[in-house]
Amino acid sequence: MNKNGYAKMKHTIIIKGALVICLLINIGLSYAMTNSNKTEEIKYSILLTKADIAYQNSKFAVAAEYYENYLKFSPNSQKEILPKLADCYWQMREYDRALTVYMLIYNSVNHSVNQKDKIRIAELYARNGKYKQASEWLNGVVGYRLKADVYNELDSINKMKQDSLKWKIGFLNINSSYREFSPFVACNTLFFSSNKPFVIKNRAYGWDGDNYVRLWKIPIPDVDSIPSLYHLELKSSNSKTSGNMNKKLSAIYDCGDNKSMDKTYRKFIKESTIKADLNTIGKPIGGLENFKFNTGEISVDKNNHMYFSANYPQTDIKGVNRICLMEGLYSSSGISKIVKLPFGDANSYSVMHPAVNSEGTILVCTSDKKGGKGNFDLYFSQRNDINQPWDSLKALGDNVNTVGNEVFPSITANGFLYFSSDNIPGLGGLDIFRIPLHEAISGNGKVEHISYPINSSADDFGWTEQDSTGLKGFFTSDRLNYNDNIYRFTFIPVKLPKLPKKSYFEGYVIEKQSLIPIAGATLFLYNLNNDTVYIAKTDQNGKYYFPVLTTSKVIIKAVDKKYLSDCLSSNIKYEPQPEDTIQNSPRNLLLDKFKVGFVWKLSNIHYDFDKWNIRPDAMPILDSLIMVLNEQPITVELGSHTDSRGSTKYNQKLSQHRAESAVAYLIQHGINSKRITAKGYGESQLLNRCSDGVPCSEEEHQANRRTEVKVTGYTIPQKITVNINPDKYKEGEVVNISTLPKNYFDECR
Repeated sequence: MNKNGYAKMKHTIIIKGALVICLLINIGLSYAMTNSNKTEEIKYSILLTKADIAYQNSKFAVAAEYYENYLKFSPNSQKEILPKLADCYWQMREYDRALTVYMLIYNSVNHSVNQKDKIRIAELYARNGKYKQASEWLNGVVGYRLKADVYNELDSINKMKQDSLKWKIGFLNINSSYREFSPFVACNTLFFSSNKPFVIKNRAYGWDGDNYVRLWKIPIPDVDSIPSLYHLELKSSNSKTSGNMNKKLSAIYDCGDNKSMDKTYRKFIKESTIKADLNTIGKPIGGLENFKFNTGEISVDKNNHMYFSANYPQTDIKGVNRICLMEGLYSSSGISKIVKLPFGDANSYSVMHPAVNSEGTILVCTSDKKGGKGNFDLYFSQRNDINQPWDSLKALGDNVNTVGNEVFPSITANGFLYFSSDNIPGLGGLDIFRIPLHEAISGNGKVEHISYPINSSADDFGWTEQDSTGLKGFFTSDRLNYNDNIYRFTFIPVKLPKLPKKSYFEGYVIEKQSLIPIAGATLFLYNLNNDTVYIAKTDQNGKYYFPVLTTSKVIIKAVDKKYLSDCLSSNIKYEPQPEDTIQNSPRNLLLDKFKVGFVWKLSNIHYDFDKWNIRPDAMPILDSLIMVLNEQPITVELGSHTDSRGSTKYNQKLSQHRAESAVAYLIQHGINSKRITAKGYGESQLLNRCSDGVPCSEEEHQANRRTEVKVTGYTIPQKITVNINPDKYKEGEVVNISTLPKNYFDECR
């Protein structure tokens, strides 16, 4: 079947049952009770009360059934009941029924339709491939203008599908009639989340088999996929929308399948548990026996620290159970040493969907905390070392977060942040986007839409890559019967006719410690074939590029006056293409700030008045310096500074004692005395106007009282070339290797 046939097929499911609710209501007219039957009136009044209570407690499947039955008795109550029924269907992801009910409520787009319903109806049309209608419903909705414009332009939609032939996707053998989502690859294992029940003999780990989301795993060699997705049949018997199966599954989903759950939901699940088609491929991850509700969506760093989402063990005063982030140590037997990360608030907002880089120093997650741009936004936290505490959460910039939902982040080995959004223009529902991680953190750059068929008009999310090439991996989509399933992808570049066009080699220069892009750095590309050196400069995003004119081995060196240089070797290939092509650098160039002469301040090193002993509150700061010295082969000077109050001689003596005290602390904790020196500067290097006799505030004097660390050298030989002035070289300049210092590129070979 061709891609157009598949698109047509996958959207026909929304038409199934399109007349169901209409027939339900029309048939219900014949069951209307007369006012004389007071018993029936009381019975259905109680039914409505039960429906409203269930609805208020987010038990949408129960509420929907009650509302349907009530409409049989009182069809004239449609104005009051239908909005709630439509919301129930939407929350349960019975999108065909939801659209039918919304169309009963609203005959057409008009000013009386609230923005929430406009957005929902637009997405329901987009799911059916009716982008023009979707655009009409989004027109005028605040924050959705760009999406409305894209939906209205067929060329824009077609452009998102232009790379479709380069992708091959397959339906995995682990999928069941339940939800499988959020895959993650680590330790030659595919981890994933699922709410399928499981039966373990003797109830190992004490798991009760309720349909909460749990973490599962399967060895990568055991993961198979159906050869062709297009051969799948849509069978209602295996769909989560069939019969009572839907009643059991629906309430777990909430923009991420880790629902902020009502405290009574567990009882509801037990009451409605049924035997169903159960795919038991894979097995649950051990160590989570004490988690009462959901656990899902994981990320793992290179040290096997596993991060995952979980419901709080307690509810707030309204009985809502929100989501937090957990960290534990993973082994083949399960997760141990589990602790809660210092984010979230059980009484007001959730934090979920963790994504960490390999080093475990950058965390990106999803939260609905107040002050964000939309319902769910992406936030990040950083730390210098895996043994240090996480910094507070900071929102990513406007180039990522929108008034919609940004969810399910993941960080790949090649430095990209993947995530899903339902507001950034796409094909409908949640679409997958990507952006270099450092651009996301700095707030620069533009997100890239992943083309069809990875993205579709359904919800697509949960991207993970199987290796560092990024050419194969897994993702989640609910394109089949609105059920979350995991798909395998393989990217196969299509060979195109050879026509002469330009080719470029590009990469990024970023600061090694903070991953902040470095603008204005100078790049030297040495072509070993012709002894020619090409010059480039980084833009505000730290990005550089060189034209590829020949096939050759090259050495690329990044230089900046404020940093140590970095370089790499690579092969570039000149091959004419029908359009401009990009060859990516094998890695980012990382410039280390620990350069001879580099100075930084140790914050919060305080001393008692007229004292120089190390106070307990200063020890953690000095401990962090110990970690730096253990990791970096540098020698340093600890300089102590005072304010101008007191005599110059006294301040000089006091600062020297304080510097020596700090040095003694470092030596006591294992730092070689030959690597550190103490220097008291007294009041000789004030940072502001507050010299003798000048009236200043306490805050201004405090700015001068500081301890600074200055890099003075290295403990091991460093490959440092002769310094040159990079400013004299211009973008696009070409120079001969002989004009540079001798052996300038030797450190890179």
